[in-house]
Amino acid sequence: MNTALFFITHDGIASSLLHIGESIIGRPMSNLAYHEVAMDSSVLQAMKSIEKKLQTLDLSDNLIFITDIIGATPSNIAQQLAAKYDAKLISGVNLPMVIRLLNYRDADIQELISKAIDGARDSVVLMN
Repeated sequence: MNTALFFITHDGIASSLLHIGESIIGRPMSNLAYHEVAMDSSVLQAMKSIEKKLQTLDLSDNLIFITDIIGATPSNIAQQLAAKYDAKLISGVNLPMVIRLLNYRDADIQELISKAIDGARDSVVLMN
């Protein structure tokens, strides 16, 4: 089992998080892709680009879209695509979530989602 992961974020977020996540995990990851939406991007062009990238992934073991801010353009695009591909969608990506997503890729989709959301939520703490 290896759930396909597709990150749709604002410019610079997905590439940075995935680069750091892979560095921490210590190995490159497969069956994942990302698209960063520039502020002046055409939604139609972004969707075409994403669908082209989706064709390179193995979607037979489920697909999760991950986005940064609920209600923003990347999230709205992800919602449309998640409905089209019968995929799951997680919003509010942060580095702990990415690490969990990369570490537990072989878990069933519900466990993977649970671990990712728990990792993201549990890492937000007031330190003083």
